[in-house]
Amino acid sequence: MEKLQGSSFGDGEAEEYDVVVVGSGYGGSVVACRLSMAGGRSVCLLEKGRRWEAKDFPTDSFKLLSASRVESRNLGLSLGSKDALIQVYEQNDSVAVVGCGLGGGSLVNAGVMMPTPVRARRHPKWPKQWEKNWDSCEASAAAMLKVQSLPDKFSVAKVLEDHITSEETFETPVKLTMNFDLEDGQRPLSNNNPIKKVQQMSSCLACGNCLSGCPYNAKISNDKTYLLSAIQACRS
Repeated sequence: MEKLQGSSFGDGEAEEYDVVVVGSGYGGSVVACRLSMAGGRSVCLLEKGRRWEAKDFPTDSFKLLSASRVESRNLGLSLGSKDALIQVYEQNDSVAVVGCGLGGGSLVNAGVMMPTPVRARRHPKWPKQWEKNWDSCEASAAAMLKVQSLPDKFSVAKVLEDHITSEETFETPVKLTMNFDLEDGQRPLSNNNPIKKVQQMSSCLACGNCLSGCPYNAKISNDKTYLLSAIQACRS
């Protein structure tokens, strides 16, 4: 179990915490990041899975199977390692696929970022005050995840755009949380983008391996953004 903790977010010295966050997916990583940056609180983040490096992600069918786990409550069986990267859960008529590792689901998704449809934003169940903050929150997430438009030179660009244009409230071009250039990975600081030091990243090759982890270190996943900011905030 990966555990990032304490005022230094990982040194193991603290025994008590003001906040314990379970899971390092999009929800957990954002909470840990914001609380760590707010200061004055000791934060412990617990993650069931391990830390995955680019070289560790599966790149063929055999490795993909060995990095997967299937658990069926309907059949009463479990196959695969408990800390497998991709975990599939079946219960009744529902199936859930989750990422197990530092970064959660961001490790095993395509990194597509689309604006929230207007009809969803205006749903009566959302608090009214959220509407005025929606754009700024989406902008903050886009800055943190360094979303970029999919280059026209990639053949998948046209396919993805054809899919999203069927929904009028979505905007084009497609934006992904991928690095499409060979820059040094440094980004200017701002209130929406507080990362002081970004890990060196490679450029996306459009290999299509996003859903089993990026083996080329081009995906801007939670461990490189929100969690890195949380660690830096705790150590500063």
